[in-house]
Amino acid sequence: MTKPRMVLGIETCGKSTGLALVDSGKAIAELVEDSSCSHNEVLMPLLDRLLKDAGVKISELAGIGVDIGPGMFTSLRVGVATAKGLAVAHRIPIVGLGSLWGLARTALPSLDGVLAVIDARKQQVYAALYLDGQTPFPPVVATPGELATEVDKALSGRISLVTAGDGVPLCFEFLSAARIEHEPSGVETPSPGVIAAEASERIAQAEVDPIASLEPLYLRRTDAELTREQKLNPKL
Repeated sequence: MTKPRMVLGIETCGKSTGLALVDSGKAIAELVEDSSCSHNEVLMPLLDRLLKDAGVKISELAGIGVDIGPGMFTSLRVGVATAKGLAVAHRIPIVGLGSLWGLARTALPSLDGVLAVIDARKQQVYAALYLDGQTPFPPVVATPGELATEVDKALSGRISLVTAGDGVPLCFEFLSAARIEHEPSGVETPSPGVIAAEASERIAQAEVDPIASLEPLYLRRTDAELTREQKLNPKL
């Protein structure tokens, strides 16, 4: 009999907190709760409930997969810090996975013709385009208009896309103006089950991340960093 390999998935890139468990790649439990941006208050109680309902102890985990972003700065820090803390305390391997990839994979597992878009605020979005499992350009932060232009260039005649993420409504008119056919998937956040399953596959192949260097992927500087820079360089 194959020894069960329980892997935990943690997803906190947006307004919800999502957790999932997979056993040898097969989903066995998943919980998602609207945390109203209070991920630090929701995450650990939700984890306790997930593990208790599944009858699993943290010490039995074979790995942890965590969404590293881009997304909401504070929520990402909570998710990554929690994952790293558990990994260190229990000597568990860890894998960081991008939220845009997670969104795309949740909406369309084949990753063939899907545009993942997250509202980055300040009239910008985080986005990535996936065609045939590959991305023509790396995850970007851009205005909806700039994104539509980049997507149009990358499509090279392709007629339609599936879209996913809470940033889709911001880009709708720009994609339409560029005559890019697009069908909203209704998926707004990555599935923690997708995060856990991918982490399980990578851990099985020994493709893990160094805990010390694993950090959130922000794509742009935080407001705190910009404020600090302005104070140091008031003429900027």
